Amino acid sequence: MTRPPSPADLAAYRCVVDDVVQRLRDGTVDEGRGAGPALDRTAGYPEVRAVLDFVPGGTKEVLARIAHQVGAFRPSARSNAETPATLLKIYLLQQIDVLWWSSVPPFTDDEDVLRSSELTWLPSLRRRRLLSFRYRVCATAWPARARNHAFRRWAPEREPMSSGLSYPVARPAMIALLNEIATRFAETTGPWEGGLWVNCIVRSTAVQQRLRDLGYSALLPSAHCTGYAADIEMAWLRRHGVARALEDLLTGYRDEGVLNVIDEGQAWHVCLNPALVSRYEHLAPLAVRTAVTG
Repeated sequence: MTRPPSPADLAAYRCVVDDVVQRLRDGTVDEGRGAGPALDRTAGYPEVRAVLDFVPGGTKEVLARIAHQVGAFRPSARSNAETPATLLKIYLLQQIDVLWWSSVPPFTDDEDVLRSSELTWLPSLRRRRLLSFRYRVCATAWPARARNHAFRRWAPEREPMSSGLSYPVARPAMIALLNEIATRFAETTGPWEGGLWVNCIVRSTAVQQRLRDLGYSALLPSAHCTGYAADIEMAWLRRHGVARALEDLLTGYRDEGVLNVIDEGQAWHVCLNPALVSRYEHLAPLAVRTAVTG
């Protein structure tokens, strides 16, 4: 196969992933062997090779790496995955992100992110009411930490239980995409005023590695580190009875080939198809496209 995977190829790959993960759930996972045997069989699926042969390392190397990572899984309150099967599904679907964005250099550290001319400063856009979605920035200073503690204690359902964005920046295409999703979501939810909440957009590889060291399911490589992924809060919406509308909306974007979508429990991870970047850059308001960071 010489052509990159088509939307139909990706749909077929997702079906195989669902089948493999379900078989792992139905069986007893041998902690000594992990997901290795299941993934060895998976390498023979043409639907899998049609995608993973285009990921750096190729099918066998990718599956061996995933088997090792799933075999090393230990339950943690910080992990997005509760079981080896859940983690396996996240890793397998994340390969679509890698397929799309592995050729783009990641942001390596704080300086690389905050000095990038490719990213737009979100607080400036929020002040001008150019954002249709909501977010908070990860609190490091005492006043912000105190504010978050107060909300969690006295108004726990007013906002999600999320630590917030690592950096208050985003690519114009992602801003336009998230604005579009937020607008469409609002049109389906009637009186719900909570809106779309985004937990994460840009991370550096240094931040991603730090989260891994702390026990979070922070994958590397990651489309977050290129600026073309976001994590959208879902658990909070479930508690308010409006998550289904957003799930259906995001699944529709996935089926249309706009996004890769991964259910990670508290949040749904979304990654923009590189073929659609120009479209969303064009949809971004002029103020978003020309806003300067800082």
